[in-house]
Amino acid sequence: MKPSRLRFLFLAGLFAIPALAHAHPGHDGDHDFVWDFDHFVSHPLATAACATILVAAGWITWRLLKGPKSTEANRVRRDR
Repeated sequence: MKPSRLRFLFLAGLFAIPALAHAHPGHDGDHDFVWDFDHFVSHPLATAACATILVAAGWITWRLLKGPKSTEANRVRRDR
């Protein structure tokens, strides 16, 4: 059985998530894992851009999983 494109995209995303989750350099101060929203408030454009990317990725994933309707249902039947 030939692997589908969706399975390939899923596995590629699965392996890409840990690489994308690493913190980028350039932050001064404490580097502990702390949840606060000061960073989001101080960088509103970056927060909006990240939210837009996450929504777009979710929408693309939904469209890929939904897929096209069955071709059987879309065929035009001829009267004989």
